[in-house]
Amino acid sequence: MFFQFHPYSVVLAISALTTLIISLFTRRRHAPGSSALFGMLLGMFIWGGAYTLTWLIVPLEQKIFWLKTMYAGVVVVPTLFLIFTLRITHRDHWLTFRNFVLLSIQPLVTLIIVWGMPFLVFASIESITKDGYAVMRVQRGIWYVINIFYSYALILLSLFLLGVSSRQAKSLFKRQYLLVMSGSMIPFVFSVYTQIKYTALNDLDLAPVTFGVSGAIYAYAIFRHQFMDLIPVARSRLIENMGDGVLVLDARNRLVDINPVMQNFLGKEPSSLIGKNVLEILDIWAEKPEQLLSDLETRSELNLPSDPSRYLDLRVTPLYDDDQRLSGRLIVFRDVTDRKQVEKDLRYAMDRMQTQLIEIGMLQSQLREQAIRDSLTNLFNRRYLEETLDRELARASRELYPLCVVMMDLDNFKDVNDTYGHEAGDIVLQTIADTITRQSRQGDFACRYGGDELVLVMPNIGIDVAKERAIGLQKSINSLNIPFGSFNLTVAISMGLSWYPAHGDTKEGLLRAADRALYTAKNAGRNCVFVYRDMDLKEE
Repeated sequence: MFFQFHPYSVVLAISALTTLIISLFTRRRHAPGSSALFGMLLGMFIWGGAYTLTWLIVPLEQKIFWLKTMYAGVVVVPTLFLIFTLRITHRDHWLTFRNFVLLSIQPLVTLIIVWGMPFLVFASIESITKDGYAVMRVQRGIWYVINIFYSYALILLSLFLLGVSSRQAKSLFKRQYLLVMSGSMIPFVFSVYTQIKYTALNDLDLAPVTFGVSGAIYAYAIFRHQFMDLIPVARSRLIENMGDGVLVLDARNRLVDINPVMQNFLGKEPSSLIGKNVLEILDIWAEKPEQLLSDLETRSELNLPSDPSRYLDLRVTPLYDDDQRLSGRLIVFRDVTDRKQVEKDLRYAMDRMQTQLIEIGMLQSQLREQAIRDSLTNLFNRRYLEETLDRELARASRELYPLCVVMMDLDNFKDVNDTYGHEAGDIVLQTIADTITRQSRQGDFACRYGGDELVLVMPNIGIDVAKERAIGLQKSINSLNIPFGSFNLTVAISMGLSWYPAHGDTKEGLLRAADRALYTAKNAGRNCVFVYRDMDLKEE
């Protein structure tokens, strides 16, 4: 007979299958330690399942095979339990590559010995009949004892770390830790009991029997207490490693906890601060610190009187218990000195930029003026005339009003330059330009067309009114006495007029018509005003 239905095999099979099912559920979780827990439960399934077969199968060779196979689970469960514990207690800094290698040495060596030198683990193995069933009698070897003590050391270290973390955890997370501890201690306690009662391994090892119970406790923790969904954050992660200063107060505003950043900032040992009222600490920072200790969350900015000056962003958060009673306060200080300096530098840079933009605008305006004005007379230049006259004509066309062009030329200006010099000629041109500018309307613009030729453009004015204004301007120029040294210079000027739309609808046409009228005025004896006519030219 190859199989026997030993009662122990049924209990062990149920325990192993329960562990397998729970391991499959943990595989779906994505939280710290989930992979290690899955591996540990899978190892427990291999351990329990192989142990089940040692009771179910009759031939000794097959029993020995499954006994050796069982050790694949025996050696990984304590190691993975320690890794799982380090993960959920947030001691990940222990899980270095070097430590992983060290933790893998003993399990690998044990498996090599089990399959290569089994006599070191099992001093003897024989088949006996007990209560009508074929069972194994196994005597322990030296490596069996070594493996037991090594495994128990890992388990005890893991339970110790869980206990430390549970003392520091809040109520919800404390229950999670306690559930993990209870689910892990049950098989450990029964394993220790089995080893104490050990004579020869021919009776039931109770540890695999309890794997199903451990799996059920883990399942309860997962589905009832959100284990693997809400993993507790260790205090060292939350407070010790914060970049901000933290003070924790009790309901009477006494300091009960402080993190290293705040300790360094205060420059005092925690022993000299713990138990003191926070007002004794804050009175040098704020005139009325008690205003910060209200029942609502408050936020303030403090300027510390130090050299150099420092700024702190202060946030005070009340803490309430389950009955909504005030149980304490959390005070978080953030040094915002650098941010303040950046803001100050930014404001300074913005002010400088604004000033520079104004200066650039002024320079641009100056450059534009220089580009469109004659440097001697400060009248617009010929380029500006050609660009602007087109726009004025287009506007006059849209709004249906006339536009007049007056072209002027100084009579015998060459004689002034030849007699008195070019400096005198420049003064004459500047004086006449000023006179034209003073007597122009807003909207008119005068230009130096070239040499001693000047052009005045007068939008929205009829030809008759334009001629009257031109004659008045001519008389003003004729009456000038321009001082130059010991001399008083007088000048005469000739003018030619044209107007839109009668004499042309383009700048070229209007300027040509005004030039012809000026030419006629020159030929008629100078110092007179002529208007261009379509058919002939005559003095008006």
